[in-house]
Amino acid sequence: MQSFELNEFKALDLSGYALVDTRKSEIFADGFIEESVSIPFNDDFIDSLQELISNDQKVILITDQSEIPSVVKAVKSSGMANVKGYLAGGYEAWGNANNKFDMLITIDTAEFAIDYQFDEFYLIDLRPKEDFEKGHVEDSENIALAYLEPLLVEMEAGDSYYLYGDTAAQAITAASLLKRNGFQRVRPVAADYKDIEAAGIAMYKPKKKGSSSADHNN
Repeated sequence: MQSFELNEFKALDLSGYALVDTRKSEIFADGFIEESVSIPFNDDFIDSLQELISNDQKVILITDQSEIPSVVKAVKSSGMANVKGYLAGGYEAWGNANNKFDMLITIDTAEFAIDYQFDEFYLIDLRPKEDFEKGHVEDSENIALAYLEPLLVEMEAGDSYYLYGDTAAQAITAASLLKRNGFQRVRPVAADYKDIEAAGIAMYKPKKKGSSSADHNN
């Protein structure tokens, strides 16, 4: 796996590459190299990388300098051949050289509860279908994270999108995928689903079998 010095990295034609940023999602949101995809380095990193990045895309990793050895070791152990290298010095090298960067505007549950009542946007629930069917925020559409990017061709890049998942990290990963594809009006809800449920937002819950309208009135 190649270590790309900053000048080598900047000279690359990145049209055939996916930039994968492995830093913690909340740190990623505050600043990242344009078109990077947020896939935090954790126990599920390799599975998420294989799930979200196609095998025909060459990958360059962007990470914290201190985590580079661990990330490289994990990728090498997985046998993934499409990961071609990493930015030497990590994201710090990019930022310290005053290069252009992008950001995500995240919202917390309180902000989401207000926006839900007054703003117009498409709301996407990123959880698996079986979880969505057990309950979800009213008016949300279910697109599991693994299937999101292929469906973006059917969506209007000029529209406004809010995203939530099981975790804040899932929402930020999804937002980075939209950003990568030219969507700018994107707001990830930086909260776990259980906290969204508790925020007083209108929720859909399926009726229990055998229940009736009379049951609900009692």
